[in-house]
Amino acid sequence: MINIFREMENRGVTDSSVRLQDGRTNVVTEYILQRLVLVCEEIRVTDVDALGYLEILFYRVLEDKRISRKDRSLLHILIKMEEDLEFSVKIFGERSAFILDFLEADTLVRATSKTANEPEKEVLGKILYIRRTYLEEKTKEGARSVNKPMETAAYLDEHVIGQRDAKIAISTAVYGHEKRIRNPEKRFVPDVVLLIGPTGCGKTEIMRRIRDITGLPMVFTDVSSLGASQFRGRHKEDILLELYEKAGRKKSLAEKGIVFMDEFDKILLPAISDRGVNVHDDVQSQLLTMLEGSEVELKQESQSFLLDTSHILFVLAGAFQGIDEYIRQGIKEKSEVSGGIGFNALLDKEMDASFIRENIDHEVLMRYGMKRELAGRISSIAVLEKLGKKELIRILTEPKESITERLSRELRLSCDAELVFTPEALEAAAELALKDGSGARALNGIMSNAVREVLYKAPDMKGLKKVIIDEKAISREGSIQYIFEESIEETIENFSAEGNVLHEESF
Repeated sequence: MINIFREMENRGVTDSSVRLQDGRTNVVTEYILQRLVLVCEEIRVTDVDALGYLEILFYRVLEDKRISRKDRSLLHILIKMEEDLEFSVKIFGERSAFILDFLEADTLVRATSKTANEPEKEVLGKILYIRRTYLEEKTKEGARSVNKPMETAAYLDEHVIGQRDAKIAISTAVYGHEKRIRNPEKRFVPDVVLLIGPTGCGKTEIMRRIRDITGLPMVFTDVSSLGASQFRGRHKEDILLELYEKAGRKKSLAEKGIVFMDEFDKILLPAISDRGVNVHDDVQSQLLTMLEGSEVELKQESQSFLLDTSHILFVLAGAFQGIDEYIRQGIKEKSEVSGGIGFNALLDKEMDASFIRENIDHEVLMRYGMKRELAGRISSIAVLEKLGKKELIRILTEPKESITERLSRELRLSCDAELVFTPEALEAAAELALKDGSGARALNGIMSNAVREVLYKAPDMKGLKKVIIDEKAISREGSIQYIFEESIEETIENFSAEGNVLHEESF
């Protein structure tokens, strides 16, 4: 099934016009049944009925003019299924569940004699995502598979460049979180993870991928705007209400969710009110009760209920600028007590991420402004590296669903043309992101701005074959290069005034 479109082309099925309307079994159904026999010991009437839905999905991909013939794949069938499930799980859920089981078994059969290639990995990943997003309610909680820490870290490696320390900390914490969910009668020490790293280093992206692989409800919140008073600013109850909404207003599911609190370092710095009170000290105290595990009263639509936070996984994150100075201060004080041996050598060491990682502890966090009780709740601290030019270039091309891959796919769907980024263009984009100061976060905007003109003009360009983005196009100092099929002379003339139009042989 992984190559169903190639197989059908070999059998003469190239568009939806060959589909039979009188109920007879056609070549697509015959092929699907052949694959089903290989993975099922017996076939029921209901199975055949579900396969009729799979056939419909196949033809819907054929009828979608946005998908070029060469790009058609089993992934597009799964995308069509996902669209149906988003509309109604009740209508499409049962048939989809059987088809997912069948496609997974068939894909695994093909991969038994070799390591799964990229298309097979993508199909299996999509099947997992659809199950967890739309069909998980139909299975018992204990039946859902749990990824081991090394498996989760391997998944993160496919999507996030570097940051091994953070991947290990998060993967381990998520595995412990799943264990607590499955053993509510047993008491575990709850994990509260702290991620320390500059803006744009991958903290949020790691958590997005954790949300995808676990399928658990997750909230991303900026806690710097929290207020101590119920009447001023946001407060901790708003965070839990958002989690409740993410869980589909299912209290039991919300109590198993994950809360990611970004900009946490901002509430550790003093914020003195008009009355001379440190507001952030009160905010820390309120969050402490939530992180310790307590029943928090929430109000919604004139009704109130209690949400237990004991089994919620909390991940705190922030840049913690200047924390190396507090480490330096602590080392100096310890050195004075012990006689100063080795102190100068430590001061000479560069204050980079590795230095912070080696010396960060709860005492340093308290020096920075964290309340002692709150620091004591931190079970794991991970320090993320600041991304350099080399890492930013890798981010543009290496991860699954990378920025360049997404933009290239969008152009192919628009006009079946190839989008090419020169090595110099990638370097220029990385340099602009470094200059911006927001790290990887700036890359998407930089690359999208560079190809905006292409995505606007390309659908109307007859015979467009290739688009080249170089460093001048990234910096907006030069025009984009369009390459057309040699036979379309009039189209070249129309666009030659707006860009550097080249014949294929000149590239």
